[in-house]
Amino acid sequence: MWFTLEDYLNKINENSKLYYEFNESFLEVSVDILPLDFNKLFKNDNKVLKFEIGFGNGDSLIKLAKQNPDINYFGIDRKMDRIRKTLSKLNQNDKIPNLIISRFGTDYLLEMIPVGIFDEKIMNFPDPWPKAKHHKNRTVNEEFLSVLHKLLKEDGIFRFSSDHEEYSFEVIDLFKNSKLFSNLYQPDKFRSEVSNRIETQFEKHKKREGFTIHHMKYLKV
Repeated sequence: MWFTLEDYLNKINENSKLYYEFNESFLEVSVDILPLDFNKLFKNDNKVLKFEIGFGNGDSLIKLAKQNPDINYFGIDRKMDRIRKTLSKLNQNDKIPNLIISRFGTDYLLEMIPVGIFDEKIMNFPDPWPKAKHHKNRTVNEEFLSVLHKLLKEDGIFRFSSDHEEYSFEVIDLFKNSKLFSNLYQPDKFRSEVSNRIETQFEKHKKREGFTIHHMKYLKV
């Protein structure tokens, strides 16, 4: 973790400007606009706000926003290549007024975003850090559940999907032992198929290889 939030954002922004051009859908975050005011950032009257952490190549997030113009979507990813690919796709589309993306990770979410603001948070196929010595780098842990709970509105939803069995069941156990959320996919714990879901390219690839996909859905309580 960086020493201060300002250091973190300055480094990200300095680095980003070397490698890609921004467009209207990209939000460069600096300390002077924090905490983020999504009512001002989205210039529409939409009441529902959804947040995707780690949007990959951006395909599914862009499709979600285009199919649901009455819902605002905010997506973050800290990997430069993913930002670049997504910006390239957004440059080929007409302006999508209900979609904003930004480059940062999950280290300072509570310092950057007001509590109780998201109707839904989405995580699709985060890095499982498969080696045991790297498990500490996994995003979903007890501390993250607390942050997640604070950022969601009352009765907010968290959706998580992974092809990695061991990580998936670790997440299931974390939520099972938490009093902050209830599992909406009981008694099955997870589902391998979800109707009307927009699949990511990574997801399609893993399914062709025969992997079971673990979809989870939790309600803030």
